[in-house]
Amino acid sequence: MIFLCDKCGICCNHINEIPELHSFDSGNGRCIHLLDNNLCEIYETRPDICNAKTMYEKIYCSEMSEDEYIKLNTEGCNELKRKYKRIE
Repeated sequence: MIFLCDKCGICCNHINEIPELHSFDSGNGRCIHLLDNNLCEIYETRPDICNAKTMYEKIYCSEMSEDEYIKLNTEGCNELKRKYKRIE
């Protein structure tokens, strides 16, 4: 199973809520590498925390199944969308 990102850009527009990404914050919560089309300028070399597969393999694979991890990521994504009024 793979985390299905719809490229809405909400997470990348609110990185101020992710302490590990402080150095990428442009000062208003938006990632300095987020392009106007909501794609990542450094996608191939993005930090591990921005890569669901890498984070699972490096940290979470010993704590939960991949399906559980993807479910949690999807729930977190949907929570951000609700918070920022992108879905009901």
